[in-house]
Amino acid sequence: MLARLKSNFYLAMLSLVGLIITVFVTPYGIYRLLSGNIVVGITDLVMVLVSILCVIFAWRNDNTKGPGLVMASVFCVGVILVCINLGFDGLFWVYPFIVFSFFLVSPLKALLLLLGSITVLIVYSLLNPGQIFISLFQLGSFTVTSFITSLFACLFAYRTQTQREALKVLATTDSLTGAANRRTLDEALVAAINQHRKNATEFGLMLLDLDYFKNINDNYGHKTGDNVLTELVPILKKMVRQRDTVFRFGGEEFVVLLADIKQADLHKLADKIRLGVNDHLSLPDGKKLTTSIGIAVLQQNESWESWLHRADLALYQAKSQGRNQVVAATNDNDN
Repeated sequence: MLARLKSNFYLAMLSLVGLIITVFVTPYGIYRLLSGNIVVGITDLVMVLVSILCVIFAWRNDNTKGPGLVMASVFCVGVILVCINLGFDGLFWVYPFIVFSFFLVSPLKALLLLLGSITVLIVYSLLNPGQIFISLFQLGSFTVTSFITSLFACLFAYRTQTQREALKVLATTDSLTGAANRRTLDEALVAAINQHRKNATEFGLMLLDLDYFKNINDNYGHKTGDNVLTELVPILKKMVRQRDTVFRFGGEEFVVLLADIKQADLHKLADKIRLGVNDHLSLPDGKKLTTSIGIAVLQQNESWESWLHRADLALYQAKSQGRNQVVAATNDNDN
């Protein structure tokens, strides 16, 4: 879900920049062609065309990194060509493109691209006096203002980025344990279903429940119970692969979502986790804790609700059979 939220934000920013470029630059490009300034006219229309193609590519592939970098790079080259051919009049386009760059790529990449472009303009102006700037004072003013604008735009973009990341963590992470929360689980299960239908990727699901957790709260206090839950998540994350995700389902229940795993391997890993929890998780008096686990492999054409429900039934069976064990869910076609 984090990746999806991030993608949606950058896709919106990319589309906004593309729309602005198309609406406002196209008339200038046509005017320049009609007035005989072929180089600037073609440059303007190329920037418009690249913007449209990059936005289309980003929407179709749900990928903004490549298109954003292409757009920012083309804009920087285009601004240089416009300034060289229009002279001082072209400099007015530098400042909006400074802002655009920070909407398209990361703050550091945008800053490097802009500093490179501004440096090219400065060097060209020094080698060709009078073509862009009338005087050295004008050149100095542009240098200072453009560098200051780029720096402050970078600082603002970086601050916005860090705040957005912090908000996304708050929205998708369980505040107590650091595991992904229930809302994120729903999104991840939907994504797994889609990937399974598209690429036939095999997915496994574990639903874990700490045994007799209510007794921990009653006999040791809720703070001890919270500490137990907090200590459980690192144990789970250490025992699964880096690409697998641990979610807090609610209370003392946790879900682990695993890709590219078969039934037998899922069962072995679940039993390994069961033994690992018993080995590494204990109460202040040294009493070892146990967990019951229900597992389910995603079936063909199964909804995520059905998939999660089968894992839940398997967990219920594990607890009713005495706890501290792993039970695999039955397939619908076995009933």
